[in-house]
Amino acid sequence: MPTSSGIGFDRSDLAVIAAMNHIGVAMGRKRLVQKRLDSGELVAPFGDMALKCHQHYYITTLPGRQWPKIEAFISWLQEQVK
Repeated sequence: MPTSSGIGFDRSDLAVIAAMNHIGVAMGRKRLVQKRLDSGELVAPFGDMALKCHQHYYITTLPGRQWPKIEAFISWLQEQVK
């Protein structure tokens, strides 16, 4: 999707494809592009540099509203981390 400063993507796979087509650079998880790095389709211009990134996701709802799908997702997520 176009932005005021150039092209941006809301999906990492599209950013990788753009980088492979010499449209720009992409930053992302190494494990998702390791095969392309190994084959030479992509290069890591700064070597094996890695940045630690701690991301957080929050799920909030309005007080007093019932959200069955969100409640089901929260229950499922809680079961997955047990």
